[in-house]
Amino acid sequence: MISINPTRLVSLIYAICLLAFPFAALSEDAFEPEVVIVEGKPLEDKTEISDDAKKLVEIPGALGDPLGAVFSLPGVVYSDGDSGEPAVRGSSPEDNSFVVDFLPAGYVFHEFSTSVFHESILQGFQLHASGYGPEYADVTGAVFDISLRDPKNQEFSGIADFSMLRSGLFIESGITENSAFYASYRKSLIHLFIPDNEEEDGVKITNVPQDEDYQFKYLWEVNSANKLTISANGATDTADAEFSRESDFVRSNPDFEGDASLETEFNGQSIIWDHYGGDGKYLKVGFGHLKDSSAVDWGDDFFSRTEFEQNTLKARYSMPVTDSQTITLGATVKDYKFTYTYDLILFVCTEFDADCDLNRRGRIQDQDSLDAREYVLYINDSWMLTDWLEWNIGAQWQTNDYTEESFTNPRTSLRFLLGKNWTLTTKTGKYNRFPDLGFVLPKLGNPNLKSPESEHFSIGLENSLDYGWSWSLETYYKTFDNLPLALQEDQPDADLLYSNDVEGKAYGIELFVDKELTDNWYSWLSFSYAKSERTNKRNGETRDYYLDTPMMFNWVLNYQWTEKLNLSWRWTVRSGAAYTPIVGIQENPFFEDSVLPLYGEPYSERLPTYLRLDIRFKWDLPIGNYPGELILDIINATNQKNVTDRSLDYDRVESVNDPVYIEETEGLGIIPALGYRLRF
Repeated sequence: MISINPTRLVSLIYAICLLAFPFAALSEDAFEPEVVIVEGKPLEDKTEISDDAKKLVEIPGALGDPLGAVFSLPGVVYSDGDSGEPAVRGSSPEDNSFVVDFLPAGYVFHEFSTSVFHESILQGFQLHASGYGPEYADVTGAVFDISLRDPKNQEFSGIADFSMLRSGLFIESGITENSAFYASYRKSLIHLFIPDNEEEDGVKITNVPQDEDYQFKYLWEVNSANKLTISANGATDTADAEFSRESDFVRSNPDFEGDASLETEFNGQSIIWDHYGGDGKYLKVGFGHLKDSSAVDWGDDFFSRTEFEQNTLKARYSMPVTDSQTITLGATVKDYKFTYTYDLILFVCTEFDADCDLNRRGRIQDQDSLDAREYVLYINDSWMLTDWLEWNIGAQWQTNDYTEESFTNPRTSLRFLLGKNWTLTTKTGKYNRFPDLGFVLPKLGNPNLKSPESEHFSIGLENSLDYGWSWSLETYYKTFDNLPLALQEDQPDADLLYSNDVEGKAYGIELFVDKELTDNWYSWLSFSYAKSERTNKRNGETRDYYLDTPMMFNWVLNYQWTEKLNLSWRWTVRSGAAYTPIVGIQENPFFEDSVLPLYGEPYSERLPTYLRLDIRFKWDLPIGNYPGELILDIINATNQKNVTDRSLDYDRVESVNDPVYIEETEGLGIIPALGYRLRF
């Protein structure tokens, strides 16, 4: 959060692990855009995972990760090659919001892409790609609304997972006639298969990346109208490596030579009260506490220590006005406390910059803390005007005392029922979010930056067919404003470091074809064609966004081959990532005997088309009277050599007089992963 380069540096640890041992490369993937997956009604039984949510955990390549399926949906791409957090419909991953059981989530993904949730606790999931209602605040990208199921009031039972990558234990039981709980714990096992202290390309892994996570949920059904839920969850990630002069990263930044380590930790607790009143009235009140901490060390005694603490009080009240009209009121109060200390090299750059190494400003140190409070109020009116027309209209008011800004965001949608099986939907709204802390902290950024803002417009058509088939077509247009611009040292206001002088837009069309489970199989196909770009308002320069991905295609199929054998696959085809070509070599102005690439037009060329086929086999294999499943995942079954990056080949380039040699980085090769699940 404080420094761009340390995180980038430490992420290389995991990349080296992928080269050192192929089983480490299982970087879970997949999810779903403006397609609604699950959302229960208040009085429904929420102890069971929904049928649609089951599809998420069965997707090949996701390895049972309930959030892994997102990348199989239109408009969703990885933020870093074939890993990283999701970027949706031309927005940055930082623009997204994650909501878990009504309250904002903190640490949803481990450092190396897998989510922190055990698949057995998922109840439902919605991805709002754009145009969502006023209940969602502090977000300009997509909203990931995740529902975890309630504990079952039953005899003690559990699930034990044994895998080459991650194993864990899940238990669940009733406590009294009206209360129950579940708990899970998982730990990665990559470190058991990758030896420590092996060196490759100038990087020695001294502590193989490891992660662990836990979840706990307790439900008390006070009476037929009230229930109380208490939850806790957390996660930890660690990794250590040693970077020598032979590594490409150190060759361009010699003072980063030496040991590097990363340790991040998250813990959260919440309590939620649900009250079901008469005549359809519904009140939900929740309080949540989140605490994130991070410690990064690297190079010449550089370090960063951060601690982020957030308390959230949130309430929502829905009341029917007539049989066809419901009004919903909501309010949220958030308290933030961010404490930090660091000693690092300041690199002034953003997503708009193709070359960060030249924007080096020197070494800085600081320690401080900041406190901020945010208030959100909203109202939404859902009105079935006629038998064929539904109108949602609402507004959100938001303010915070750090940037001292206030926003009023109108949002509305219309849903037309065109005959028996046709639906037309239009959505529009205004959105804003808090600036990234790294851009607004004193010394590191500009505390006077404004909050990023966005406007969304979309129109979609859905059609339901016979035999479980349906399809939808949606087109969208999004604008972005007040994005940060990194100021060059030769600009008159360079001492500000950043200004709000970047704007952008994204637009596209998405097709989603779905077949529900009939005749032992289900499937879906997604296709999107899109464009995303950013403009420097100071000089009028417009360029493709670095995550711009014009074409994306995914085909998912699941077939129950026999009574005991299930087969599924996912085939992905997408445009190669945009990159900036290297056209020459230049002296490194910060270090003698060091060179840097000379770049051409930013993001003007593309890597080859990305192709990947993932296959999953699942056999029912009980042990005695205990049900069990043997699962074989084959990642990249065709062993496709996908190029994920092109960079200067430092092994062949040592001076500006050498020819330009380029090396390609390839993604995952074919990777089998075997696991067993025992239920008791």
